[in-house]
Amino acid sequence: MKKCPDCGMTIANQAIRCPKCKYNFSEGSDAGDTAVPAAAAAVSAAATGTPVNASAGIMPMVDVTKDNVDELYGQLKAAVVKRKTEFDHFIDFLENRTSWLTAPADTEGALACEKGLLIRSVAVTKQLLRIKDTIMPQLDEESAIIIGLFHDVGKVGVEGKPYFLVEEHLSSSSSALGLSFSSRISTPGTSSSSYSINPKLVGMDVGVRSLYLVSQYMLVSEDEAQAISYADKRCSVGGALSPYTLILGTAIDLQKNIYENKDTIDSYSFTVLK
Repeated sequence: MKKCPDCGMTIANQAIRCPKCKYNFSEGSDAGDTAVPAAAAAVSAAATGTPVNASAGIMPMVDVTKDNVDELYGQLKAAVVKRKTEFDHFIDFLENRTSWLTAPADTEGALACEKGLLIRSVAVTKQLLRIKDTIMPQLDEESAIIIGLFHDVGKVGVEGKPYFLVEEHLSSSSSALGLSFSSRISTPGTSSSSYSINPKLVGMDVGVRSLYLVSQYMLVSEDEAQAISYADKRCSVGGALSPYTLILGTAIDLQKNIYENKDTIDSYSFTVLK
């Protein structure tokens, strides 16, 4: 019997891949190090904002916006190597059969806009990656990307029933007449969007729905499952919090309470790379 160097699971000596985390033993060394191709390592470094062979230290946060979110999202996706097959299948489902790429993050606030959910998910993941080496170096980078990207994925709803409903309203001059249009009717340059939660969805907490979606495509550990389900509502678990949940919760709090608030960034001199 042997132990998987990535998740610690005991498996048969002849096993090529770990059934839990999908670690590929043919790519690893006898010392237990995970062998990651140089190209993947470079992409992974780009995802964290840390140059390859850079000295230790926390990098400034990158300002994730509509203009750069697609590029940063692509870097994060490319950094997943060990669980690539399952990850890619889930990404394909999200991008082609749900509102993942266009949904807002909330019904109101800074990211109540098209692509708001993707912006926050990428930003939270980058927050998690930039602080994990200081707070919890044991956290595997790919695990960090998975729980960071997918902790709020329940906000896509389910296939055929989006979580958010979009309505577009005419500008003030037309609004005075009491006119409004559904999301299927749009007048360029004269409309604004508002969002509501779809009442036809089965009632479920966002974190629980997120885990429900992820678990249909990916095998996740207990720590990852708790983080995805409860990082944004840690009080629901009481004192039995996994370190994964705590560190992801920290990243979420930083993103929501600081980096989505320009006044807070300016007042406390937080550094954000444009």
